[in-house]
Formats: sequence, C-alpha cells, structure tokens
Amino acid sequence: MLKKTLEWTIPLVLAGIMTGCATYRPPAQIQSAVATVNRHTPEYVAEANKALREVGHPDAERLTGVGLRLQTAVDALDQWANGANQEAGQ
Repeated sequence: MLKKTLEWTIPLVLAGIMTGCATYRPPAQIQSAVATVNRHTPEYVAEANKALREVGHPDAERLTGVGLRLQTAVDALDQWANGANQEAGQ
C-alpha cells in the first residue's frame, strides 16, 4: 500500500512543482529592478571595456569577455522576469 501511494504521490508532486515553476513570475518590484539593471548594463559594460582598452590593461581581453557575459546574463534574467510584459507591450 505504501509503495502504491508513493508511486502516485511523487509524480503528482513533481508535476505540481513543474507547473508552479512554469507559471511563476517575480514580484513587480523585482521585475522593475531587473529591467532597470538591464537597461543600464550595456552602457556600463561599454564604458568599462573602453577604459580597459585606453589604459592598456594587461588582462583587458579576459575582463572584456567577463563584462559581455555579464551583459548577456542580465539580459536573460530580464527576459525571464519581464518576458510576458515586454511581449504584451510590443
């Protein structure tokens, strides 16, 4: 009896968790904060990369790549947090 109960309970719980993750949106303040960070990140990364080139930093290539990856990650986070709102606004 316990085995049958677990066979039904575990898949149902996992299905519920997956449904919750697929439909969850962060609170509006988080969405706004992520959008703000994403709006300013490209400018900050461009300025930092420009400064690295101008001073001839010995690790400029690696740091430039780090900045670009950070920019990509923030953009992906913004797409997750505000994806539905951005699509509705277009």
